[in-house]
Amino acid sequence: MNQDTMSLDDYFRNWKFSLFKTPRGFDVMHIRRTVLEEKYSAHGNYRAATVLLQNGDLDEAWNCISDALEIDPNSVHAWCNKGVYYLKSSPPQESEAREARERMKELLQQDEAKKTATIEYAYWQYNIIRTAEAKEEALKLFKRLLFNESTEPVIKHHYLYMNVLTSQAKRSVWKGNAKMTRKFQRSVLKKLFKEALIILQTNSPDQEVAVWHSLALVLLDKTACKLISHGFHEEKFSQDVHRISDIDRMFCVDKIINILEQNPTLIGSRGQVCATIAKVYLKQAQETDNYIERYELLEKALEYGEKYLEAGDASPCFGSQVSSDILMQMWAMKYCEAEPGKAWSAYREVFGNQGKPRLLHFLSHEFYSVEVDNDPHRRALLEKAELHLENYKKEKKCKFLSKFVTVKLLLGHPTEEVEAVFPRLDELETNEERAAMLANYGRFCEINNRFQKALQKYQQVLSYKTEANSCCWYFRMAGQGIRRIR
Repeated sequence: MNQDTMSLDDYFRNWKFSLFKTPRGFDVMHIRRTVLEEKYSAHGNYRAATVLLQNGDLDEAWNCISDALEIDPNSVHAWCNKGVYYLKSSPPQESEAREARERMKELLQQDEAKKTATIEYAYWQYNIIRTAEAKEEALKLFKRLLFNESTEPVIKHHYLYMNVLTSQAKRSVWKGNAKMTRKFQRSVLKKLFKEALIILQTNSPDQEVAVWHSLALVLLDKTACKLISHGFHEEKFSQDVHRISDIDRMFCVDKIINILEQNPTLIGSRGQVCATIAKVYLKQAQETDNYIERYELLEKALEYGEKYLEAGDASPCFGSQVSSDILMQMWAMKYCEAEPGKAWSAYREVFGNQGKPRLLHFLSHEFYSVEVDNDPHRRALLEKAELHLENYKKEKKCKFLSKFVTVKLLLGHPTEEVEAVFPRLDELETNEERAAMLANYGRFCEINNRFQKALQKYQQVLSYKTEANSCCWYFRMAGQGIRRIR
């Protein structure tokens, strides 16, 4: 690479809001997984940047760049990616790269194009890079650019900020996050509702679905519902829309379903929305005591969980997770009804008489020893759950291993086939994944009466224990297993 080419390359990679500036040692494969699931990637041209960062398929990058420039010919990031593409070509096309650089410079003199490029960079930092420093920088940029705007709001800017605030709100209120003060949590929710109002005023069905989807995701947590039930200034939101105190997760889902029924063509690109609707119905079912109502809610949840897969999204991982949860809850209800003695026996084998019994949760989430289930109706639920867990395992090798193995045991798969489900240690990227896998492997060995091997696996789990991670479930599981065996 000659001096002039190096100068061009440096410009594209290091201008103030370049997507090519990633932290040292950053996992580029993580970017790819995230961007593939990202609805907005075409606009920010994140897919092209991802391919180019990975030194991947240049033809794929070119298609992404062309699509982005067709959507927005003034996209600074698309022109930047175009310049990098030309320099990566063999041989490098330097004159075309210079043209791309000059076009970038022109656009960066235009307020609107520069503002869009900055906001897309902020979104990339918060949603894709995700380090604490990147998130802090992103929030400062959004605040500087969108607070007290003197011009008409650009909806795509506020859409991105709403997505960022949704992530921030979920993180801050997650199970009553003890690290966050109520004042901070409420301030994030207020910002989210303010952005929601701006977007709802477009009267666009597509944008309305995005708003109610974001609010449903946040309001899955009871803490969020409590925070908005008082202390909010409702006048501005209720003037044209609804009283905030009336909004809960089911309210949001009803809104989404109504919009989708009136605009059926929207459903094709809304797989994530269907998965969220399924999760809301699942949550509602789990909090319902009436048996018939609970099962009906689970059936409704499954209907939308299956629609997620029909939508053909790039990554069906989230939909499979939700659907397998629903199916296992349905199986657990039917099993408890038909075999209460066996269900309680499995529970007490693990927990004895300790703690408040949560039998349905235990049967649908934990790892236990139980006979093969030969009931045709229940087996159909298990077989469907197995398919979803197979789908999920493609991307998350270590997630839900206990559930996956339990399903296989209930279906009567041979022991050696079940054991093959466990990945090798060298296939896993983090110590957390290794500890989780070993804890489940130890439990598998224990229920198959291979006590020496189970002890070995449990002790390996404890070798990963540090002061920082000592509260993690897999250490508790290993400790309980060692005590049971001894």
